Amino acid sequence: MEEQLFKLSKEFKFQVEQKQPDSISCKKLLTKLKIAMAEEGILFPGTDFPLDVKNVIFAREVLELAVIMSVKLEDMDLFERQISQVKPYYFDYGTEIKKSENELLILGMNLLYLLSLNRIGEFHTELELIEFESRSNPFIKFNLQVEELLLDGNYLGIQTICEKPPSDLYSVFVSRLKLSIQELILNSTDKSYKSLDLKTAKDLFMMESIEEVKEIAQTNNWRIVDNKLFFDNLDEDEEKIPTNKVIREIIGYAKELEKII
Repeated sequence: MEEQLFKLSKEFKFQVEQKQPDSISCKKLLTKLKIAMAEEGILFPGTDFPLDVKNVIFAREVLELAVIMSVKLEDMDLFERQISQVKPYYFDYGTEIKKSENELLILGMNLLYLLSLNRIGEFHTELELIEFESRSNPFIKFNLQVEELLLDGNYLGIQTICEKPPSDLYSVFVSRLKLSIQELILNSTDKSYKSLDLKTAKDLFMMESIEEVKEIAQTNNWRIVDNKLFFDNLDEDEEKIPTNKVIREIIGYAKELEKII
């Protein structure tokens, strides 16, 4: 059985490390691996001491690969499941096993995933599990900076640090963060402006085309007249909020983030 596990894990690692892993092949291999590991009692080895360190590290490495696979496949349901399975290997064994080189990368991706969904409470719960001295690590520090900028509403600041994420794997979550910010802007713009020309609206909403703006307008019952988008929600004399300066900054952020994604 040990030889079979080694063979399966080697093949799984090879598949996951491809630039674009094949979803069906990877998931089949992962299922086979987990079944074989469960039969050998090493998938969830428990906390009884002394540990079989070799088996614990083997299982941890497989589950880390499963996390990376889920990110490359952009399967967030799978990502959540694999994160929940690998976390005990980081927090339940103390100094009994050597820390994984991928631990902070994996935990950092989980933090950014939570931020991209605006699950701030869960973000802080997960952050509390991470040793304070590890928070200066680039994989963790990046998320702390993003959270601070989100709370400040500083989208231009987010754009700046997202130009150089600590790992290419973070790009999936940066994309999701973009969608969250887009939704935030959409939900607030009709409360702040009486009208916008379609080009300005396209840039502000971080959309690819005027047609997308028209679809959003139809969904939200906004009027389009002479290439202008009307929200019909402010009195004539009501001051526009935010200011024109702020909206120009947001549009600039949208353009730059499009280049990154």
